[in-house]
This record gives sequence, structure tokens and C-alpha cells, in this order.
Amino acid sequence: MLFDSNILMDNFNGHAEAVLEMLRYEDAIISSINWMEAACVMTPAEKIRFQAFLDDTGIKVVHPDNDIMHRSTIIRGNSLINRPKFPLPDCIIRATAEASCRVIITRNPRDFGGEGPRVRVPYELVGGVVVNIKPPLS
Repeated sequence: MLFDSNILMDNFNGHAEAVLEMLRYEDAIISSINWMEAACVMTPAEKIRFQAFLDDTGIKVVHPDNDIMHRSTIIRGNSLINRPKFPLPDCIIRATAEASCRVIITRNPRDFGGEGPRVRVPYELVGGVVVNIKPPLS
């Protein structure tokens, strides 16, 4: 699994469904883009707690390599021709998941081409309330 930034922030903000989702899967990762998106709104003390959570749960931060770089350009290039156009950071996140054969766990499936076998939406957040909770993947 690869956790998107919104799931990271929901976890950080104490939404139990995000916490459970993140603890449910072994060998999970985030992209360095996800780390930056989440951490840019944190205080230095919060960043320390955030990193400690990642370390404690074994969630690894993956940095773009050549494979991810090339996959990102293909995803982005295709989106420029066949709409919708995806922002480059989302293309890097998607390429990171694809390069390691992982499912993206997010609340914003449209950022990654829509919900499907490679994109999971475990719940929705409406007005600060978690709704439409889905069972975990087996």
C-alpha cells in the first residue's frame, strides 16, 4: 500500500479510521512527495512526531529513482493529451505506487485516475465526519 497525503493528515488529525487504515497493512510506503505535502503544514515538533510514527509503524518514505522519474513523465504526458490533466506531484505519487506494485490509499481518487483496483478509498470525510467506511482489502 501507498498512503496518500490526505490519509496521512487524517491520521495526524486523529481520525480513527485513518489510524486503523494505516496500521492495517504491513510493508506500506509513502512517496517523498506525500511526506512533504503533509509535513509542510506541521510545526517542527509535529514533524518529529510524524517521523516517529512512520518509524514506529515501519512505513518507508520512497524517493524518486529513474524508474519513477520515467513513469511520472509518461503519466503526466498522457494526462496532457487525454484529460484530465494530472499535476506532476500526483503523477510522481502514482508512479511510485506503480513502480512497486502498490495500491494507493486516498480520499481523492480523481487525483490518480479514479477509484479502481489500484486506487482504494477507505472512507470519505464530509464536514469533518467520516462516512462510507469500506472494509479492508484482504
